[in-house]
Amino acid sequence: MKFYYFEAFDPNGKIHKGKILGESEIEISNYLKSYNLSLIKIKEKKEIKIFISLFKFLTVINLKDKILLYRNLALILKSGASLIQGLKILTHSIKYSSLKEFLMFLIYYIEKGGHIYEAFEYYKNSFNPIEIEIIKIGEISGNLVNSFEKLSEDLTKEKQIKSEIISMLIYPMIILIITFLVIIIITTFVIPRLANLVNQMETELPFYSKIILDAGIFIGNNIKLILLILLLSIIFLFFLITSKLGRQFILKISFKIPIIKNILLTLNLRTLCFILESLLKSGISLSKAIGLTTYVINHPEIKEALIRVNKRIEQGYNFNESINQEIVFPKFFVGILGIASETGKIIEVLEILQNYYEEEFKFSVKNLTTLIEPALIIFVGLVVGLLAVSIVIPIYQQISSQIEKGFQQRPGGGL
Repeated sequence: MKFYYFEAFDPNGKIHKGKILGESEIEISNYLKSYNLSLIKIKEKKEIKIFISLFKFLTVINLKDKILLYRNLALILKSGASLIQGLKILTHSIKYSSLKEFLMFLIYYIEKGGHIYEAFEYYKNSFNPIEIEIIKIGEISGNLVNSFEKLSEDLTKEKQIKSEIISMLIYPMIILIITFLVIIIITTFVIPRLANLVNQMETELPFYSKIILDAGIFIGNNIKLILLILLLSIIFLFFLITSKLGRQFILKISFKIPIIKNILLTLNLRTLCFILESLLKSGISLSKAIGLTTYVINHPEIKEALIRVNKRIEQGYNFNESINQEIVFPKFFVGILGIASETGKIIEVLEILQNYYEEEFKFSVKNLTTLIEPALIIFVGLVVGLLAVSIVIPIYQQISSQIEKGFQQRPGGGL
């Protein structure tokens, strides 16, 4: 199948543009007619890999839309309505987006006789192997409603965790941004003007004042170039965060910072317990569940450890023996999971461990932000104070010098 770009208009004359996955232009054209869309033009969409990588975030179905999708799919199936009919109603009710593109393809694929989970496999950038496997098991076993409800619940919980993390980091980020803006405003607009004024004074400047004021003059003379570099740096940072390679690079650096490393370990242990519990509850075997979990773990040492554990299980070792050989996992984690696997209580224990590491993660992040906030305030004070002192001292010296000259010029050299 290939992606095709199309333009069409509806009975009201409204133009619709987008892309859709299909076998051929003729099939896509006939399919669009079922939506009362009259085709204007259609062509195969050829995408350059580098642009796909850089602008992937624009085409991926976001977390909020995925929750909406799974909730509505479960609702359609529960209502007893035809899946195709329900999907068409849902498609007409939402604005054009990556989600709508996927829904149109899902209807198209099901009408062709394909499996639901296979349609999700064509959108691997949006749906990870774990989601696809849960949908596949639900479709094969006839429990798709339960699968979609579970995915909706799991993703809602993930969204809540992300929201809590963001809310914890908002205040430190605001302080950091304000600090950055204050420094830019002072160095860009204030210091260059004061530097020119101070340089006209016949005053011997302290070393640090001279450095800051010289920097101010340089910035003032090259303001356009500096603003351009700043803009390019922001764009570069944005793509670094949104690209897969960029996130891997940031994670690699983060794992070398002791405090951050411990927080990331806790977060990944929580994710490990959460995903394993979800997969085992869905009826997936332990070995396959561990293999699927490696796709969503960001911690390289945990990912490698899980791969080794899975290989040992496939070779005939039990879970307890396999996981005990991995030193990356805390002894408490390994011990309690090993016992749970032997007593048949692994799902219950994974849920307990998930909640435990979730609370530990929140506590660690809160402690970190508690330390960062005063540190940032002190940093702001030092920066502003240094800039103020470097400006005030030359002015004070010049005023003192003028007063002293005035005294010396009076008769008698004094009052």
